[in-house]
Amino acid sequence: MTLRGLLILGFVVPALAVLGLYWNQHGIERVMRDGYVTTGTITSAAQTSSRFPISFDDGSLRYVDEHLSIGLRWTGKDGVERTRTGVGVSGAFAARILVGNRVKLVPVAIRAIDDDGSLPVVIEDANDRLQDIRSQFGFMAKLAVLFAVLLAALIGWQKWSQSRSPGSAEAGQKQRRAIPVALAMMTAITLPVGAFMLVSSYLEQGAAAEMLDHGDEASADITRAVAEVQKPGAAPSYLVTLAWTDKSGQRQTFGPTHISAGFWRQITRNDVQTVTQTKIRYLEGRPTVRPLIVGDAAERLFQDRAGVTGGAVFLALGLVLAGLTMWRFRANTNAASMPAAGT
Repeated sequence: MTLRGLLILGFVVPALAVLGLYWNQHGIERVMRDGYVTTGTITSAAQTSSRFPISFDDGSLRYVDEHLSIGLRWTGKDGVERTRTGVGVSGAFAARILVGNRVKLVPVAIRAIDDDGSLPVVIEDANDRLQDIRSQFGFMAKLAVLFAVLLAALIGWQKWSQSRSPGSAEAGQKQRRAIPVALAMMTAITLPVGAFMLVSSYLEQGAAAEMLDHGDEASADITRAVAEVQKPGAAPSYLVTLAWTDKSGQRQTFGPTHISAGFWRQITRNDVQTVTQTKIRYLEGRPTVRPLIVGDAAERLFQDRAGVTGGAVFLALGLVLAGLTMWRFRANTNAASMPAAGT
């Protein structure tokens, strides 16, 4: 496959994901708007894989955007008992119904429409599901735009190269074939990922140090504390949403933001939130900067150090791959331009 073909594939895949996410969001919003409220019972749970994000549950084609799906049974308005599998749930809801590798077969409030094309929606999970879908939608849309820009730039460069001199079309074909595609794609992934991780973690590290030195202190409300799991048996991750009033009297919010398992145990009992306030440090006039939870400062500093280290490793790997890509490209181009023996 040529580099152009890979860029086309890189554009098509996230573009199709955007379309699938749009229809998933549309379906949930339709059921929440037009469906009736009833009680459903969880009958099963299954881990889904994103390697082939298409499901044919109950004969219906749909895009899979979640890591865990459940089966539900309920009695419809017509008195007929109905069952559906493949009902996606968020990581926060999964944490509430999973105990290790086992799922709690409990009743839940749902909204449903009595047709074969609509999946029921767990009412208490609807907002989290929609938030997850919107987040994935934004990421996939940006990825599609990035590949579209790269594809347009490649096509423009190839057109310009072909117009430079007579016979350049054939040379351009040879040059395109000479590009080490696998190395080029790995470079295109590791370089920006490493640069982003390094820069963002370095800035976070600097902001945390600034808050420790002379940041403003406030008592923040923990407006939400949730545990999330991505698959049965996996260790949960913990998040909180914070709200506080700054020195100017403005109400600020931030989150969800990750916390350590130790801090989670401090603010919950039996995984139920019992503490509603915590001390934080923040930077006045910079509401987008992640505040520092005083009682969890060690975890924050560890995350920043790990991010800087990981970003540096990825960036170094990307630079090595970039060097190998250029070396292989030049070697292949030179070999292609040499006259054949006996000519």
